[in-house]
Amino acid sequence: MRHEISPEDLIETGDAINVGQVATEVLPNVLNIGIVGLGIIGKVHLANSRDFGLGKIVALADPQLSAISDSYDGLAVYEDWREIVKAPEIDAVIICLPHFLHADCAEAAMKAGKHIFLEKPLATTLTDANRLVACAKAYDRVLMVNMTHRFYPPIRKARELIRSGAIGNVISVRDHYMEVIDRREFPAWFFDPKAAGGGVAMTDAIHLLDRVSWLIDEPLDLVGQSSRRLDPASVVEDSVEILCETPTGVSVTVGSFFCFNSRKTWADQLTIFGTSGTLSIQAWSHVEWTPHGGSTQRFDGYDEGLPLKERGAVGHCAALRDFIEAVEEKRPSESDASTVLNVQAVLQEFYDVTVGEDKGDE
Repeated sequence: MRHEISPEDLIETGDAINVGQVATEVLPNVLNIGIVGLGIIGKVHLANSRDFGLGKIVALADPQLSAISDSYDGLAVYEDWREIVKAPEIDAVIICLPHFLHADCAEAAMKAGKHIFLEKPLATTLTDANRLVACAKAYDRVLMVNMTHRFYPPIRKARELIRSGAIGNVISVRDHYMEVIDRREFPAWFFDPKAAGGGVAMTDAIHLLDRVSWLIDEPLDLVGQSSRRLDPASVVEDSVEILCETPTGVSVTVGSFFCFNSRKTWADQLTIFGTSGTLSIQAWSHVEWTPHGGSTQRFDGYDEGLPLKERGAVGHCAALRDFIEAVEEKRPSESDASTVLNVQAVLQEFYDVTVGEDKGDE
């Protein structure tokens, strides 16, 4: 159950509030969906669609699927994504390909009349990103980028608090995220700067930049940066600090890091300072609101004991649900591609400055 409660109510109650889970009502299976790319995240979307009644998956495309097609009884299985694009029975495509293939696949699918749910990034260059947004407009298609963090309950509650005036005018934002990853669990392209479009800035910092801009409802301008390769085996940047400002003068610092070992986990801390209070946010846990001169109020984002992996699924499910509803209701999605162009521009400038630089630990 989602609890809607005002800052004034919280001052009186002082209780920890669970801000709710993803809606679990099964949607009508009126949208036939094909998934292109069945790696880590493609399998997540397939499972979520089946488990939570989110659309009707009717086809899969992946070069390695032919050898294991028996595992997907009832679904059309293709080795080439172009086959899904051409299939007339498919209404929408979930694209989970290596980043450098996003633009060509999404453009072809939209021109073939498909709506697109696209894993981030929108594209590896700003030119391609703008091209896709223009294509979506020309063909009147929903083009949604899966900016999952916009859909996590603590992030959404933080936005609600900011808009209510709970912390006054935003002054400064500090956002840091570390992902502990095992190289053996990721495909080779993920660590290829040409295929992935970059390293931790393109894969992780993109989420931080997006959620900050979305939370404070302001575009970001890049004003400073650092980029390093701390792990000797890295061929992409694995540690970044990105400094931005907004048109109203809000200072934003984003730090994102890969840590390579065999223990898969995440650690994030987002702090937003305002003229009347502070928000401390952990996307997979909770929000704490501390008004100046008042006591801290905590909003729990998930049911107690829910495993970390399932907390991540909350955001993915909510995003896919919004995409399906956007198609059915003929409206833009909550993370419409046009709304991520600013972050794509920041990353383009970041990589324009850092390309060719070697800032590994010496």
